[in-house]
Amino acid sequence: MQVWNIIMGNDIHNFFDLDEIKARFPDTADSVIVDAYLSDSESASSRVFRLYRPLPRHFHMNCDEHLLLLDGEADFSLADEPPRRLRAGQMVMFLRHVVHAIRPVEGAAPAIFLTVDTPRRAPDDVHFVDPADEAGPRFVTHLAGYGSRR
Repeated sequence: MQVWNIIMGNDIHNFFDLDEIKARFPDTADSVIVDAYLSDSESASSRVFRLYRPLPRHFHMNCDEHLLLLDGEADFSLADEPPRRLRAGQMVMFLRHVVHAIRPVEGAAPAIFLTVDTPRRAPDDVHFVDPADEAGPRFVTHLAGYGSRR
């Protein structure tokens, strides 16, 4: 894992090798997503995550979300609109309280996203529309040895 920290006065800047992070995601997982935190401050949090199974309809109470699909394909639903097919290099942004869901495309490369949440998305700020979805597979696990502070 390569993370470069450059200290300039009181500021720390990080450079990440996203290809190295993506290569470390396991082939299978017991959770819906596996993620690696890149940053986590009150003003914003950022992560790289791989989608392993459909992510049910949910929303966030306290943050807006910016999602860039780095690899693969996924069907992305916002509010009550029909799903849109996202391909690598495409991005979607939406405000807090907007219901959304993501479904990986069968037969496509794994869907891997870069996400930035503003302000920071607290780990418990995931609210499923159907409470039964909370009983499904665990929502997230963290990439071993990376971002394990969460």
